[in-house]
Amino acid sequence: MPFIRVETNLKVETAEADAFVLKLSKFVSVILGKPEIYVTAILHQNASMSLSGSNEPAVFVSLASISLQSDKCLELSRSVCEFITAEFSVPGTRVFIEFRDLERSMFGWNGRTF
Repeated sequence: MPFIRVETNLKVETAEADAFVLKLSKFVSVILGKPEIYVTAILHQNASMSLSGSNEPAVFVSLASISLQSDKCLELSRSVCEFITAEFSVPGTRVFIEFRDLERSMFGWNGRTF
């Protein structure tokens, strides 16, 4: 059950935001090798945000998944950062990424856990 939440202090128009979350969902499915039917993608935009003591354009990403292997996080960080910098035109130094491994029993969907 991959879950990705992207938070940014940039303002994104509704149509662009809708298109972005669909693109993000497909991207996560591909990089994690998991069926898109289980992917949740959320964009929180126009947030009050400070990164490195500055409120210049920035993006915070939280990526969580069952069986997320820590030895894959470096590769995932590169892929996610490239995707985000291309989509939002912000430098990689303004992108912060959190990775979380989820226990199957602690994540529910459709009235059951994984």
